[in-house]
Amino acid sequence: MYGNSRTNRKASGFTLIELLVVVLILSILMAIAMPLYLSSVADSQTKTCHANMQTISTAVQAARTAAGTTQTDYSTYIAGAVGVALEPDLKTVPVCPAGGTYTIVAGTTAASFKVHCSIAGHTDFEPGY
Repeated sequence: MYGNSRTNRKASGFTLIELLVVVLILSILMAIAMPLYLSSVADSQTKTCHANMQTISTAVQAARTAAGTTQTDYSTYIAGAVGVALEPDLKTVPVCPAGGTYTIVAGTTAASFKVHCSIAGHTDFEPGY
C-alpha cells in the first residue's frame, strides 16, 4: 500500500531541456520574422507618404484651377509648408507616417512644382513625371 513513491507517482511537467528547446525555436523564428516585419512597415510608410504627396499635388492643381488662373505658374503655392493656400481643397493636411513635413518646392521646369517630404528616402512627387 505504501510502496515506492516514485513508481506510484505519474510524471508530469516539462524538463528543463524541453523548455530550452522551445525557447530556442521561438527565438530563431523571431530572428527570421522581425526583419521582414520591420521592412514591410517601412515600405508601407513610404507608400503612404507617396499617396499623401499625390493628394497634396491634386489639391494644388485644384486650387489653381479654382482661382481661374490660366498661367502655368505655381509660384503662389511654392511658399514652403503646405497650409492655408490649399485650405478650400485640402481640409486637413496629410501627416507623414514617418514624422516628416511636406513642402511645395519648384519643379524641374518653370511651369511645374514638386511636393517634398523632409524624411530622407521619401522621394519627391512631381505631377506628370
